[in-house]
Amino acid sequence: MENFKHIAIYHYDIDNEKEEVVEVVEKVDDGLDHSPDSPPTEKSPVFGNPKKTWVPTRKDDDTGTEVKNKMDNIGADVSSTVTEKKKRMESSIEGVVKDCNKNIKQHLKFHEDELREFKIEFTEKIITVFPQWDLDIKHLGDQEDKLTDIFYQQKNIFEQTKMHQYQGLKRLKRESKAFLKALKDLENGDLLASARSEIKNQMSLLQKKFTDS
Repeated sequence: MENFKHIAIYHYDIDNEKEEVVEVVEKVDDGLDHSPDSPPTEKSPVFGNPKKTWVPTRKDDDTGTEVKNKMDNIGADVSSTVTEKKKRMESSIEGVVKDCNKNIKQHLKFHEDELREFKIEFTEKIITVFPQWDLDIKHLGDQEDKLTDIFYQQKNIFEQTKMHQYQGLKRLKRESKAFLKALKDLENGDLLASARSEIKNQMSLLQKKFTDS
């Protein structure tokens, strides 16, 4: 005959944080034969139908207390494990956050040092460059003044040269006109006639002097 064995399995639901008791009934063959018409007994728990499963209820107070204690112990162990894992996780997260903050501070400090060095170097260069700029600007000003003076000197020389050339051309033009007039007079015989008249006058004066003497 088939017999049924009642087994209680304790299960802890971590998500809902509660314990459950799962009752499983196993069919055991005890070698006894129960007919369908035999009266129900403790070993034949199903009345009139051996294929049906009968799950006995727990009415014993001691058994219920034992189950409750086991459930409490399991719950306490699981809660302790969860709490310990939670603490470890929090400690790990805290350590990671501290490391991140430390790395960020070191990174910022490194860049702050670089920025400070750059500012100092830039300031030193500016302090060095500004006086040099002043000297260069002053030198350029002096060169500009010299070039301006040279320009005006060259301008005056050019104007004087131009004036001399103009006067020379004017004088050359005047002399050219006089030469051309003299040539024209020679061609007309006026100059020769005046020369002859002058010679006659000189001869007359000489004769008069000889006569008087």
